[in-house]
Amino acid sequence: MYLYLTLIDSRVLANKEKEYLSMDNIGIAVGVLGVSFILIFIWMISLSMRKRRLKMEKEAKELAYHKALQRMREQEKKDRLFKAESGHVPTMLYLAKEAERDNLKEAFFWYEKAALQDDRNGIFGLIRLGKRISNNVLMEERVHFWETYIRALDGDLAAKIEVGKLLTEGRGTEVNVERGLMFMKEAAEQNSIEAILFMADWCTSRNNLTPSASDANYWLYKAIKLRDSTAMMKLGLHYLQGIGVASNHRKACYWLERAAEHGHSEAMFHAGHAWMDYGTHGNEIAYIWFFLSAMFNYEPAKVVRDTVGGKIGVESVVGLQSLTKPLYKKIVSKEFSEHAVIRVLNKLYKRPIPLLEQEESDDPSAFDHLSSELEATDLQEVGGDSDGHLGKNEAGYDGASSEKASNGPSLDFTQKHF
Repeated sequence: MYLYLTLIDSRVLANKEKEYLSMDNIGIAVGVLGVSFILIFIWMISLSMRKRRLKMEKEAKELAYHKALQRMREQEKKDRLFKAESGHVPTMLYLAKEAERDNLKEAFFWYEKAALQDDRNGIFGLIRLGKRISNNVLMEERVHFWETYIRALDGDLAAKIEVGKLLTEGRGTEVNVERGLMFMKEAAEQNSIEAILFMADWCTSRNNLTPSASDANYWLYKAIKLRDSTAMMKLGLHYLQGIGVASNHRKACYWLERAAEHGHSEAMFHAGHAWMDYGTHGNEIAYIWFFLSAMFNYEPAKVVRDTVGGKIGVESVVGLQSLTKPLYKKIVSKEFSEHAVIRVLNKLYKRPIPLLEQEESDDPSAFDHLSSELEATDLQEVGGDSDGHLGKNEAGYDGASSEKASNGPSLDFTQKHF
């Protein structure tokens, strides 16, 4: 019995030891498993942190790259802007093309910059773009200017004249007097009367910072060589007013009447003013020119004509009109030779107005080479001075030199009309 109990106790103890051992194993296993979970958790956290760090490093690298790229682009843009502003035309065209995608005004700006350098691509791009954004009168004027400018560069004479005016007036572009005068001079050298007269007017213009009346007379003589009546009239006014030359009544009347012979109504008007209240027969001559000017529909002459008519009387007016009407027909039909009207008036009123041969009249100093016989006209007898200025309200004119200068007038008028 004792042995049996001992055996049972030993078995119980053995079972308990086994239980203890199994529980220890389970505890160990649980511990190992827990440690494993902890290690896995730590590994996962470290892996996540590593991924985050790598991601942040990548983002930082990308950000640094983009910043560097942006800095490079900004620097490149600054360099391009500097080159473009320094006058590098290809860069201007590049910037214009780039800006054309989203900023038409900026593109127009750079195209215009290139156009100002006479670049044809810039001009054509500016015209094309200007037509796309043409929404006001100013833009239309700018487009018109550059269309005309490109024709001027191609040698179009009318375009050169128009561009010259636009540049000096600042219409459709900024004022550039020097550039405008360059185009005008080119046109004037091609014998454009309009350009020559513009140059003459510019030489005495208020807007000219360095006016020169003598230069104006140079251009007027150049136009006179081309037989322009407006230039003759303006030169006559210069002699009358002493602009760029010494004041000389005879020379003034010569050029005014030369222009009037060509049917220039304003020249007739000024010729009338030159003779008005001048010498014994000044008003009669003035009436003739005022009457002709009025017949050519120059309105300012009509009032002055009537005023002068009141001074000379009705009988003289009737006689002068009978002379002037056939003269008007001759001027309109151009049926007389050069100086014909001047010769008629010289013969009729014994005037000492000189007659210049064609080759002499082309020379600015032609009046200084008149025959000594004509220069020696005894002006003292007609109340004049040695400079050719006839006195006002004196007895009359010495017609000796005038008679010699007349080689047979083509119009036969005599004192019988009076």
